Amino acid sequence: MVADWTLKEVSVVTDGPERKTLLKNVNMRFEPGKITLLVGRNGAGKSTLLETLAGLREVRSGEIKLGETPLWMKKGRLRRLNAPVLLQFGLSMQHSESQWFLSTARAELLYSMKPYKVTAKEAEQRIERAMASAGLDAELLERDPWTLSGGQQRRLSLACLLACEPEWLLLDEPTAGLDAVGIRSLCAVLEAHRAAGRGAVVVTHDIGALLPLADAVAVVEDGNVREAAPAAAAHAHAAAAPEALRALAALRGAAALPPQELAAPARSGGAPWPSPREAAAAAAEQLARRDSGRAEPLAAAAAHTPPAAAQAAAAPSGRSPRADTFDPRALVAAYLLLAASLLAQRSLAALALAACVTALLLMPYRQLLYRWAGVIRAYAYFIVIVGAISGIRFRPFAFEWSSAEPTVLRLCQLLVVMLLGMPMLQLVTPLRLQRSIQQTFGWLARLHIPIHSFALLVTLIFRFIPLLAGEWERFAKLAHARGKAITPQRSVPVRMIYAVIVPYIRSIVRLAEQMADALEARGFGLARQKPTYGFRLRLGKPDFLLLTVALLASAIELIIAASL
Repeated sequence: MVADWTLKEVSVVTDGPERKTLLKNVNMRFEPGKITLLVGRNGAGKSTLLETLAGLREVRSGEIKLGETPLWMKKGRLRRLNAPVLLQFGLSMQHSESQWFLSTARAELLYSMKPYKVTAKEAEQRIERAMASAGLDAELLERDPWTLSGGQQRRLSLACLLACEPEWLLLDEPTAGLDAVGIRSLCAVLEAHRAAGRGAVVVTHDIGALLPLADAVAVVEDGNVREAAPAAAAHAHAAAAPEALRALAALRGAAALPPQELAAPARSGGAPWPSPREAAAAAAEQLARRDSGRAEPLAAAAAHTPPAAAQAAAAPSGRSPRADTFDPRALVAAYLLLAASLLAQRSLAALALAACVTALLLMPYRQLLYRWAGVIRAYAYFIVIVGAISGIRFRPFAFEWSSAEPTVLRLCQLLVVMLLGMPMLQLVTPLRLQRSIQQTFGWLARLHIPIHSFALLVTLIFRFIPLLAGEWERFAKLAHARGKAITPQRSVPVRMIYAVIVPYIRSIVRLAEQMADALEARGFGLARQKPTYGFRLRLGKPDFLLLTVALLASAIELIIAASL
C-alpha cells in the first residue's frame, strides 16, 4: 500500500551566516492516489519544498515522514537520509535538460534504475515501457542526451523516473519546454499513475494545463504553505475569463490564495484583462501605498532615535559588509602588508601571536569566513597529516618534532594568509577589481603591454570561481537525486564520482563557451579605441583607515617576529 507524505512543523534555512528562512513551520499531508499541485509566484519556495521532500535540503526543525517512516534518521550527532524512503519516490528537477551524466539515453535510464537492483531483462522491459509512456521513439536510446531537443530531454527525464516505477512522482515544472503533444503525454502518465493508487506532487506555473487533473492545490507564499484546496474549487469558474485567471480567482475565493494585491478598477462589461494604462496606474498606486506604509513607521522611529542607533538600525548585525566599502587597491595593499609580516615569522609561538593580531582584524568580517569552514577544516587536517609524516624517522622508528616543525610552520603561515585573503572575495566585485587594475596600470598600454586584457582575465577568474563551486553543488544535488545517496549534502559519494566528473567538466567547458560568446557579442577582442569608463575609483576615508590599521598591525607582527 502506498504511504502518504506528512510534514510536521518543517522549517528550512539557508547555509551561511545570514541563515535566511526558506520554509516556515510547514504542516502538510500529501495523500496517495491524488495529484497535488504546488503553485505560487517565483521565489515563493515551491522548488524548495519539493527538494525538501526529496531530501536534497536538510530540515532545521520539524519532521518529514513517508507513512510511519522518517525521511531523516539520526545517528549520534549526524543525520542521514533513510535509504528505503528514497527508493519510493522519483524527482524530476526544474532544469532536467542539465542533469545528464552518461553518453547515451539508454545509459541514463540504466543509471536511474541502478539503486533498485533490477535484473538486466527487467531493466530492458522497463526501458521499453518508460520510453513509450513518455512518447519517445526507441531509436533515441542510442543518442547522446545533450543532442536531443529541449522537449525530448524533458520527456527523457520523465522516462528515467517511470523506469524506476516509484510510488511517488515529485515533478518540478514538468510542462516547461513541452509542446501540446508532450503535455498530453504527461497528463496521460499522471492519470495512469493516479489510477494505480500512487501519488504525485507537481510544482507548476502552467495552471491551465494541469489543473483539470489535480485533486488538490497547495499555495506556497514566502515560505508559508497554505492548506491544500480542493481542485473542484478551481474548476468552478465563469466562462468569460482565461483559464489561468479563472483558476486563480477560484482559488482566492476558496481562501487558498491571498486576496489579489494588484486589482484594477472595475470595468464595464466584466472584461478580465485590464488595459496597459489601467495596469500601470494600479501598480503605481500599490507601490506608493507600500512606500508610504514603510516610511511612516521609519520616520516616527527616527524622530526618537540617536544618530548612532540609527546607523546601527540601518546596518543590522549579521549582514555581510558591502562590496563597495573599500577601494580594491587599498584592500590589496593592506593584504600584502599583513601577508608579508605573517610570512616573516620564524617560530610557531611568534606565528601564534601574529595570528591573534590577524584574528582581531578579521573579527568584523568573520561572517565572510563561515562559507569556507569546510575548506579551512580540510586544510587543518592536511597540516596534521603532513606534519605527522614529515616528522617520522624509520631508523630507529620515532617521531622528531624538530624535523616536522619547519613544515608545520610554513603550512600554518599559508593557512593564516589564506584566512586573511578569503574575505577579499566578498569585499571586491570583479568589475571594481578590473577597474582598479586599469586605473593603476593603464599607462602601460602606451608601451604596448596588454594591461586591459590582463584586467579582463583577472575579472573572468574571479567570476568563474563561484561558477565552478555552484556547478559542483548542482552535480552533487543531481547525484543525490538520481543515485539515491545518503551521504551529506553538497558532497558526491565516492562511488558516483566517475559518473559526475566528466559531465562536470563538460558543463564547465560549456559555460566557458557561453562566456566567450558573450564577450564577443559585447565587442571584446575588436580593435580598441580609448575606453570610456562608467565610473572611476577614488580612495576615501575608509581606505585610509584600512591602510593605517594594516600598517600598525604589520608593525606589531614584525616586532613579534624580531623578538621571538
